[in-house]
This record gives sequence, structure tokens and C-alpha cells, in this order.
Amino acid sequence: MIPTIFSQSKPKTMVIEGTIFDHNPLYNDNFQTPPGSDVRSVGMVKTNLNETYRIPNLSSLDKTTTPNRLGSISSPSTFPNFFLSGRDLPLTKNSGANIPININITLTLNEKTNSYVYDNQEHFPIDFIGYDVDPKLRIYKKGNTYHNFHFCLKINNKFTFSGNEVFNFIGDDDVWVFIDNKLVVDLGGIHPPQTQNISLSELGLTPSKVYNFDFFYCERHTDGSSIRIETTIEAYCPWYDYCGVCTGDGSVCCSLKNTKEGQVSCDDNDPCTDDSCPDPNSGINFDQIKKNCKNTPKDCSPLDKCSTRSCSREKNGECVSTPLQPKDRSNECLDYVGCDPINGFIYKSRCQGKCDTGKCNNGVCQPKTNSTCSSELGGDLCRNYYCDSTAGCTSKPKCETSPDVCKETKCSAGVCSYPQIPPEQCNCDCKLNKCQKNNCVPKGDGTSVCSPLDIDELDDGNPCTIDECDPNTGKVTHTQTDKCGGCMKCDPKSTEGDCVLNDDSCEDGNICTDNKCTIDSKNKNLGICVNSSVECGINDSNKCLLWSCDLEKGCVSEKLVCPNNGNCQVGVCNEKTGCYLEQKNCTSPAFCIVSECDESVGCIQYDRRCASDDNRCKAGVCVNGTETTEGECRSVNYDPLPFICKTAAVVSTAVIAGVTVAGAVALGIFLYGGKKGYDYWKHSQSIKFTNSSSNPLYVQSSNAGTNPLYSEEGANAVL
Repeated sequence: MIPTIFSQSKPKTMVIEGTIFDHNPLYNDNFQTPPGSDVRSVGMVKTNLNETYRIPNLSSLDKTTTPNRLGSISSPSTFPNFFLSGRDLPLTKNSGANIPININITLTLNEKTNSYVYDNQEHFPIDFIGYDVDPKLRIYKKGNTYHNFHFCLKINNKFTFSGNEVFNFIGDDDVWVFIDNKLVVDLGGIHPPQTQNISLSELGLTPSKVYNFDFFYCERHTDGSSIRIETTIEAYCPWYDYCGVCTGDGSVCCSLKNTKEGQVSCDDNDPCTDDSCPDPNSGINFDQIKKNCKNTPKDCSPLDKCSTRSCSREKNGECVSTPLQPKDRSNECLDYVGCDPINGFIYKSRCQGKCDTGKCNNGVCQPKTNSTCSSELGGDLCRNYYCDSTAGCTSKPKCETSPDVCKETKCSAGVCSYPQIPPEQCNCDCKLNKCQKNNCVPKGDGTSVCSPLDIDELDDGNPCTIDECDPNTGKVTHTQTDKCGGCMKCDPKSTEGDCVLNDDSCEDGNICTDNKCTIDSKNKNLGICVNSSVECGINDSNKCLLWSCDLEKGCVSEKLVCPNNGNCQVGVCNEKTGCYLEQKNCTSPAFCIVSECDESVGCIQYDRRCASDDNRCKAGVCVNGTETTEGECRSVNYDPLPFICKTAAVVSTAVIAGVTVAGAVALGIFLYGGKKGYDYWKHSQSIKFTNSSSNPLYVQSSNAGTNPLYSEEGANAVL
């Protein structure tokens, strides 16, 4: 509601501004259903308003509850559409479709009671409009007269509480009034006119504080529609949408489909955009709607790390997946082997050969050198190290065995020597094959017996190889042991060729995986590769960083964006504790402009409406502050002052200083006391008049105020 612009007198009218939703029983089963009772249904809606949408919520979604049954709610799911736009919903049975229409209702000031009144016992505000522009839908009548019987009205206003306001209502059907988001009038259901009156002084409100006033009214059944509102609440509209609708959602003039004359469509006819109208409190006007439509590309975010998704216009906006192509990493000696949905592309190194170091240079695996093998096998200066493609790193004695059996082959610090052996230690007539060398074991009698030894070349010094020699040819071979399986490898530095875990053999070329070799639970010599996702930021105590793994960069962090809760709670992050919520700060440029957060739309601004200390005789006026003074609310007399407020000029009927109560006093009472004072004086003085209607105070004051002593009961009124 907004009062007429303040001049110097109390406004004679007040305009209710809101949205009326035209319904049709075809699209909402809760309309034109058989009445559940002829009395109001109490408790249909919750006692607290839904502050996100500023509409009532049903107390229960079970249609069999007593309040729903008595209130003729056959389809609880479509109850929210009573007061929310359903313009873009399909025109199908019980879809909840409706048409929102802007509406203004004018209340007239009753100067006797200082209240505003709207009284209409034939309340049919949207005949021939809405759905009923179609003559075929004008099928509901009162007698022989057509009317539109199916609509709901929503008003979301504010008011500044002065301390003594009242709200009185009588009408049908559903009526709910919320003050300060709490239910105070509860007249649910399809019923004949019902009444409920409230005094706001009993609600625990604080004078001069601004409160929400939310009014909801429905007409759901033939064949009557009546409404009477009488109130001293001076409610006003805090803001308008670009359609000019008080606290509207933009649906009166902006739509995505079913647009008609005077409406703007935000549908860009692109199936790959999600279309919506601008925010209703964006501050734009009607002519700016089109260029501020929201046409957001449809979210086709990838579902895994192996594919990408894009919107297909050929498939009417369907998100279509396309496999990602693996990167060619041949210059890193990596071959693509597959893709893991969680971690992405998996590669296998080509540098896993027995003579490969595991390193790659420009696509070439770096081989193990003699020096590499020397380090791997212990670095004995008396052995020559090299890498065998079958056995891996191996070695042979640096000093070749002398063909003279009576010369011993020795090596010290890499220097070969061949000292002479006494004849009795070398001439023992050994019969050797090509894999044996001479060895004479002295007997106690000065003779020796032959005990051949393996040739020095047979042992390569690597416990991880099986050393073999062909006795016919003397060819020596070294074969890698196969006792270590999976990702385990034989440790050439161990005495017995122990199997050890080898994480390098589990490398998958994916920077976002942690590759570990683990021992199989049933075989201690079998290794199993476990490739788990890298835990990025595990040691970072900053709870405001969001860590993730990039397939190119590895672990990366970005600032955590804490989610908001609704339109008035802002997500904020603390490095030690993480996300929490703070109330949105809506700043005001001046005392006389109120800035606050409305859960339905966010920050809003509106003119401060000051409550006067006597709303019958004074107007509340807001005064902005200056550099030296603070802003304030003042109470200013109406000019001309309403008659009811001129009590200071009334002359006492008991004593006028120094003057006997006589003709002059009678004149004073006549002029200032009003009808009741005059009648009292006439009675006390036994003055007779032929016709009491000749008293001019029997007529109501013609100025902006009210004669406090005037009464329609005439002579029956008493002082």
C-alpha cells in the first residue's frame, strides 16, 4: 500500500498495490472444488511466512489433514502457485499455470474513525481479462451474469508502526495476513464472508519501527465475492520491479514464452542458453528489459576427466559428450594406454627395459652405462661392468684367467697379477671342461688331488641373475631371476637377491596420481601397483584455499568461494575455521533512505516513512542529517488541522476565568465543542429549539478532519 503523496493534510485515499493471479480450474485443482465446509479453515498455512518468496506455506502437504480437507485443498503441490507466477507453466491439467496481473485498489479515508476503508460486495476485479479474454472460458456466472471467480491477490508492503493501528476484515474466500512475518489473520478455505479484527498494539511491536505487511486473498469458487478492509495501517510499497509492480517478480511484463502485447520475451530461441528475466529489483525500466535478459550458456561441464561435453543445438540443447584426445607424449618416452575417469589419461613409459635407466631425453630412453651398472652392483674395481639386454647389469672379472695352470690369477684394486704356483699345487692332472678351471688340493703326503672350480667368468657378481655355462663351448650366460613379480624387483646389492618394492615401475605418466608398489597379501615376492589420486594441499592449514590437481601443472590452489545462503546471508571464509555466513550489508546514503536486505530479492532501498506521535493530527516527516546534526523523524501538524485535533481551543464547560457560564460560554461551546458539547449545554440550560437539525454541528466537518462530537445517532449521542 502507499498513501497519497503527503501534502499538508491527511491523504483522503490510500492505494493498495499488488499482484493478482488469474487462475483457471483447468490448471489448478484447488479452484471450483466442492467446499469442504462453510466456515473458515484455521491452520491451513504455517504461522511463519516463507521469507524467500514472501508467500504462505501449507502446514501439511497431506490433503487428508483436517485443515486441508475443510479448506478444499485437493492438490497441495499446486498451492504455492496461488501467489507465484505460473505464466510460463504448461497449459495442462493441474499444472499450476496462472497469469499475473498488476492491480491497484483504492481505500478511502473515513474521517470519523481516521481509518481507510475498501468495501466491495461484488469484488470481481479481473472480469474479461487474464484467461477470460477468451470468450470460451467465460463459463462461470452469478445468476445470469458472468464473472471471473478464480483469482488470488498478493500484497507485500511495509509500514512504520505508530502504536495504535488496527486491521479489520470481512470477506471470502481465503484471507491470510502476516505482520512482521507472523500470521495474524487466518481465514482459510472456501466459505461465506468471515470476519477477523486485530489490534496491532497487542502484537508486541515497537513504535517507529518498520515492519512487513503481507496480505493474501483468494476467490476460489462461485458465486459470490466480497471484501471489506478497514485499517489505520499506513502501508506503502518499498520498491517496484521494471513492470511497475509493487515488489513484483517481473512476470507481469517479462516472460520466456506465451508473451502477449505489452510483454517482453527473454527467450533468445537458442536451445543452448538458459534464459531468464532480469532481477526484479535491478533498477531498470521496461524499455531496458530486452538488453538485460539473462541468456546464460547451458552448463555442460565434463562429467569425468576422459571427455568433454558441449551443447548440441541439433539435439535441442542436449549436452553431448566427446572423448578427449590424449596428448602425444612420445618425446617423454610415454605411450598412451587408456583413461581413468577420475584421474585422466594413463601412460606407460617405454623406458622399462633391463638396460634402461628410466629416464628419457627427447624421446630416447637413456641406457644404463658401464658406470651405472658399476654403481648398481657394488663397484668392484676388479670387475668390468656392463649391461646385458637379458640379464640387466652384470659383470665379469677384469683379469682374464691365465692359460698356465701353474699361474694364479689375482686382482688387487684393479691391478692384475699372475704369481707362480708351486708345481705340487698345480700339477694334479685335472681333466677340465670349458666351464672349469684347474684347482689342486694338497694331500698330506706332498701330492695334490684335482678339485675343479668354476671359471671366474661364470659369476657376474649379481645375485639377481642365474649364471650358467655350456661345458662344451664354455659360453657363459646370465639370466634375470624371475622370483620377483609384478612391480617388485630384485635388489642386486642384497646378498640373496631379495625382492624389493619398485615404485618407478608403477609410473603412469599422470602427474595427478600417486603411484605406489605394494606387497601382495598372499605372495611376499609379488608387487601390486596402486595408482591413487594425489592429495593436494594435505599439509596446508589454510581453509580458504581450494586445492585440485591439474593434468598439466599438478597441484594448484584457488581461493575458496563460500556459498551464500539465500539473498541476505553472504558466505565468508576464515583461514582457520573455513566458511561461515554473515548478514549482507546494505548501505544507505542518507538517514531518510532505508537500505535493508529482503530475503526475496536482496538489498532494497526505500524512503523512510516516519511515524508521528499522533497520526490523527500530525504527519511524520523525515529530516536528513547534516555535517553537524544527525537525521531525525519529526511530527508536524496537518494544515489545515483536522477538526478532531482542535481540542486545545475548546472552552471548558465548567469554568472560564472570571466569566459566568452564560451566553458567551455557550457560544464558546457552540463554536469549539462540537455537537455533543452543544447538546450537553442545551440540555443543562433547558433551552428549547423547535428543530434540533438546525444545529450546524449535526453535519460532518467539511475540512480534512473529523468533528469528534459528530455522530450519526444524532440526538442519542451523549458527551
